[in-house]
Amino acid sequence: MPLLVIYNPACGDRSAKAFFQEHVLALLADQGKKVDLTVETTHEGHAGEVVSEFLRGTTASEEPLSVVIGSGDGTVNEVVNELFKDRSGSPTVRRKVYIALVPCGTANALYSSFFPVPSGEDAAKDIGYRLQSVRAFLSGAGNRAPLSLAATEFRASLEDGTSNVTKTVVSVVVTSTSLHAAILHSSEALRAEHPGLERFKIAAQQNSTKWFKARVRLLPTSPSNTAPEIYDSGSKSFVPASGAAGGGKAVELQGPFAYFLSTINVDRLEPTFKITPLSHSIPPPPNTCDIVVIRPLRDPAVSADDAAAREGFVPKTWAAMMAAYQEGAHVNLRYDEKGELAPGSQGENLVEYYRCGGWEWYPEPSDGDAHLICSDGAINAIEPNGWAECRASTSSEERPTFEIYVA
Repeated sequence: MPLLVIYNPACGDRSAKAFFQEHVLALLADQGKKVDLTVETTHEGHAGEVVSEFLRGTTASEEPLSVVIGSGDGTVNEVVNELFKDRSGSPTVRRKVYIALVPCGTANALYSSFFPVPSGEDAAKDIGYRLQSVRAFLSGAGNRAPLSLAATEFRASLEDGTSNVTKTVVSVVVTSTSLHAAILHSSEALRAEHPGLERFKIAAQQNSTKWFKARVRLLPTSPSNTAPEIYDSGSKSFVPASGAAGGGKAVELQGPFAYFLSTINVDRLEPTFKITPLSHSIPPPPNTCDIVVIRPLRDPAVSADDAAAREGFVPKTWAAMMAAYQEGAHVNLRYDEKGELAPGSQGENLVEYYRCGGWEWYPEPSDGDAHLICSDGAINAIEPNGWAECRASTSSEERPTFEIYVA
């Protein structure tokens, strides 16, 4: 099986190069593994280019390709998107890519979901912890977890009432709008001065009072045509979402939204930030994503969308975010009759937690921030009067398949 080694020296705290030279490459050599190509990435998209070019040079082989990747989630995303966009019908499209992941990024959502960080200060920096996926590859046991993909199509409305796809972006971790996308968008301007997680906290403060005007359609799961479901914290199970009766129907959600985020493959976006914890405790069926939604107008204390209401709702948004750090406790937060998040309250859930086959997002033309879509940290904007459709896919004969080496 061919073996590539790719690491991104600019990700995270910029220690990937040293870590690979001191630990990863030495371990591979010690185990007698022949590396066909070692690449230190130099520009955005470089990792995808390397893997795609290597596969095109080995089209006569149907053998899977193993890649040791040292990065955050973004470099994995680059590889997936580069191979996904190939619609030429070449054998590359149907190749299997097996990934041994070395966490070198800022958040490392994929790695920490498959390899939860042990307790203790600096546990995530432990050499043995960071080499678990590589050791799984070296063991030869063949334990791998398949990666689902979420493909988002950006659509532009045409004069005849139809639409055309202007871009397709694939994610393997998160696709979001609203506050999460706004935070990622703002955080890029802070990266140079604040390379760690601190920049996300600053960006969160900058966007905390924003509500995002849009409407959403939650889509049935393909090919089963299962209607969207919502988590019922009373029965601690998923039940058909309101409006989904009759099977196979989409569910409409009206904004404004404070938060709208969907995940695949992961239950967290940081080692302890379990934003979609039910993807682990109640494993999802194929071709589905988990979606976390906060809509302020569901709050009994909110009667209008105005500056005072937005300012007053901020503590409740942060209550949900902080509870996500407490083993995903945000999914059980409820309002009382006055809109307070009091212990033991039996009112509406602050967070709506859905599971479905995908979603469509229709931003209001006047709300520029509502046009932002985050796909694994990359920000794209919906065109004026356009919309976006995101669908989850577990497997397909029309694209490459990706698997992560796990313990």
